[in-house]
Amino acid sequence: MQQKDISVSHPHSQEAPPARRTRLAVHAACLTALLAGGITIPSPLFSPVAQAAESCRSHVATYVMEVTPGTGWTNVAKPRLLRKYVDWDPKNGDTNGTMLDTGKTGQIPYGSRVFTGGQGVIYEITNEGVLKSYKDKTDTGGSLLTPARTYDVNWTTRKRVWSNGSRIFSVHEGGKLEVFKQSDPATGAGTVSLLGTLPFDRPGVLAFKNADDVWAAGNRIFTLKDGEIRAWDYREEGTIPVLPDSGVLLASGLTDAVNGWSPGPGSVYTATSAKDYSGIVRSYTGTTALALANDDVMTGLYGDVFADTASCLVDAPDTKPVLGSMPTETETPPSAVTDDTPDSEPVNPAQFSGKFVLGDGRPAAGMTVRVEADNVTEESDTETELTTLGTATTASDGTWKLELPATLAASVSSAAAENGGAVNAMASVMGKTSTGVPMRGVDHVTAAPATAPATAQALAATAAEDSAKPVPVLPLSEDTAPQPTEQEYAQSWGAQQEALAQDTLGDSPLPMWQSDVGNPSTADPYIVGGVDTKRMSIEPYDGGCDKTSEKVIDKKTYYTTVAEGHAYWDAKASVDYDQKLASNVEVAVKTGSNWSVQGSVTLGSSMSVTTGYTNRGPHFAKQWKVPIQYKKIKMIWKCGGGNTFTQYKIQAGKYHVPAGGATGKYGKDVRNKDGMTAYYNSPKSHRAYVERGAYFQLSKNRSIKWSGAVTAFGVTLGGSTQFDREHKQRITAGMKSGSRHDIWGKNDRVSGKPGIFFSF
Repeated sequence: MQQKDISVSHPHSQEAPPARRTRLAVHAACLTALLAGGITIPSPLFSPVAQAAESCRSHVATYVMEVTPGTGWTNVAKPRLLRKYVDWDPKNGDTNGTMLDTGKTGQIPYGSRVFTGGQGVIYEITNEGVLKSYKDKTDTGGSLLTPARTYDVNWTTRKRVWSNGSRIFSVHEGGKLEVFKQSDPATGAGTVSLLGTLPFDRPGVLAFKNADDVWAAGNRIFTLKDGEIRAWDYREEGTIPVLPDSGVLLASGLTDAVNGWSPGPGSVYTATSAKDYSGIVRSYTGTTALALANDDVMTGLYGDVFADTASCLVDAPDTKPVLGSMPTETETPPSAVTDDTPDSEPVNPAQFSGKFVLGDGRPAAGMTVRVEADNVTEESDTETELTTLGTATTASDGTWKLELPATLAASVSSAAAENGGAVNAMASVMGKTSTGVPMRGVDHVTAAPATAPATAQALAATAAEDSAKPVPVLPLSEDTAPQPTEQEYAQSWGAQQEALAQDTLGDSPLPMWQSDVGNPSTADPYIVGGVDTKRMSIEPYDGGCDKTSEKVIDKKTYYTTVAEGHAYWDAKASVDYDQKLASNVEVAVKTGSNWSVQGSVTLGSSMSVTTGYTNRGPHFAKQWKVPIQYKKIKMIWKCGGGNTFTQYKIQAGKYHVPAGGATGKYGKDVRNKDGMTAYYNSPKSHRAYVERGAYFQLSKNRSIKWSGAVTAFGVTLGGSTQFDREHKQRITAGMKSGSRHDIWGKNDRVSGKPGIFFSF
């Protein structure tokens, strides 16, 4: 049977529960307090409720009214999506299972409120106060919201509503508690009649009104208020509702919980707020005492949760969690093995290369390219003139190439040595239109001499692949605005992406333009003074341009994604990122008030530490991040004898652990990429399996490119890692029988160049 308190139909009403909608942010002290005994859990937890018509269940449907992360519960002005999950192991709080996204959804109209009644029954109170019931028939191929009945009653005055199936509880706008009887709880199509009321001054009624959340399981009503869960034993004397004078304190110290529910006796779940982007689900189990079962059942659950409560729960089957029947495969995928074949000949790592284009996509042909060394280890904030490594001319297709000089200046050689042997450089072209608009293109490129270590050469070859992407020549406008504050950076689109608990970007393209203080700009940077410069030809400045001078104006450490591991059913995940950096991270350059990605730098500096995670799982998948220092750099140069120009860029530097900071830490949750649906949507050629008790690892070629690897100074940058003997992704299969452990590559077969692999 079901339970649930409700979202508010009139947000400004006195009866609305705003505290629930702005509940406290997540912090690790909650878990620490529980493990240390700081959370008190008296007993008993549940009183068994007889439900002869229902059999015990090993998994239970769970519905989420989704909201946009960061907006919390305030945005009710548009239709919302009701999504169905399946709680695979509710008896044990998902210690042996997972929350499976069924992909089944239903649209909830503007202003409507929802609660559930168990056995697949879902209720809606429309904005006009009409009560409707639906039956979830997705298990038999039907709709999530199959209409059952529309009731000829007005429920506008019911401000908080929940149900245990046979009873519907409502806190009236006047404060009293009304109890209604549903004559057919199995279908939700029976008559709903008022059984009785309790006055507003009863302790239980006041608790229900003021709680952050209310739900029911069997004959118990639960309240969540300021981190405390209390239980109120409900009974009836004839047709008179009866509540005790006080609720039993079951748990305290759950300071980040805003939402609660119970899939059945002996199991309680809580969720943190979508407003602070966390969306973490925790579970607690027990019959005489409530104990933490899983502190991370799910991450990235954003919305109000309504569980389809069972009258009793049993252990989930000790098999791979699947929904329905798995599709029949005509052939068995191969056993996962490491590819021992040699790599194909890479792009010449000792050569800088790139391509410049005009605003309309035409090649920027015949332009002089100046290539200047980026001293990534430079700590000084004084203005420094960069060392020119050479010049080249763009060909008719806009491409250019420059061999790395055989002899390097001492400062460049020293910087390369500190960077694992790779030389980072900035390639730029400069000119003006016939109307005098200054135009500049900037790309960041990498090369490595033949004497450099293999990892540096591999990273340089990867950078060469990236440099094949055309870089636009842009109008150059002076930015005279003051540097943003930390509070202003926090308002940027990039900061919002960084705050999300799940990786929603993957390897999808970033916006062409980003703002470090707000949403991505849609303005056309080629419109200068009302004139479109896209198709204008570019001519050089008379007298050319000076070398670039750079000055570091700000430095800050940001944790950057460098690895990702996956382990589904009966498996463990490990990632290693050892001894030195082995990543390419994009560089952002500012044009006017907009930032855009213009090339990348290779990071190979020594870390002198081993970082990563080992044997995490089952049902685990997270990214791994390491601290890298980023610099905001002011670039200055002169052209045509006296015209001074300024630009800014954001560039990654070396591994740097801040005082009191972590040497590495978990990043975004990526469990949504694993499981049955993702496996059967993958190309068959990418699939393989791992034998029981065996392991498989990636230890060569490039990882995927994470589009949201880091947000530095309000701007999101992508990055990738080079796999080798010190940088690996590994999965270890368990010994359970009955199902093989399947994996598949993101971009290729697992023995080819998959980037990373996923798990089922």
